[in-house]
Amino acid sequence: MSDKVCGCHVVTAAGVVTSLQLIVLLLTLSSTGLVLDRYHFWQTTYPRTAFNATAQAAANGTLKFNATIWSETWVELGMAWYVGFGSYWLFSILILVLSFKYYRPVFVIPNFTALVVGIFMNLLAFAVLLARILVVSKDYRTDEYEEVMIIYIMGLCLFACLCCIFFMVFISKYHKFLKNRYGHQVPKFVQSQARTGYHDDAY
Repeated sequence: MSDKVCGCHVVTAAGVVTSLQLIVLLLTLSSTGLVLDRYHFWQTTYPRTAFNATAQAAANGTLKFNATIWSETWVELGMAWYVGFGSYWLFSILILVLSFKYYRPVFVIPNFTALVVGIFMNLLAFAVLLARILVVSKDYRTDEYEEVMIIYIMGLCLFACLCCIFFMVFISKYHKFLKNRYGHQVPKFVQSQARTGYHDDAY
């Protein structure tokens, strides 16, 4: 009964979810940042697959050994968008932390919004990287270092998308808890102001 009154389970779950959000965010940001920072280096430094004239002739010229400039550009643009979104996600987590001290439901809204956008951004990153792989013929899709790295990052983006859905459930419950609690229990910083000239009855 005491847990229902004070909401200990809800607050604890929100604290755990906040920590998990930060871990997932750092993993995805470091991975997409790696692609954004090193993609040109991979393309120019590592040796490319040798052109197979025999296979090309047998396939009537339809084999694609290397990605087009359009798909490569989309990879970098998509990763840049994701890094920008990650900055907003990190900012929303910092705002969410304030709710544990000030008990304001409004501090939860930016993080909930970031999670909603995160679902689409992770799917976008996954789709962009998948298109980059599929634009090359089947036997040459993962024969280079950067292509293999992209496969792992695609899995991480899909995992982050599922995590955002999972996090939204707990964050929505935490917001509902703060909304019901707000106005019924005075936070400590308000109580300290009350001692300086106001009365607790005013709240």
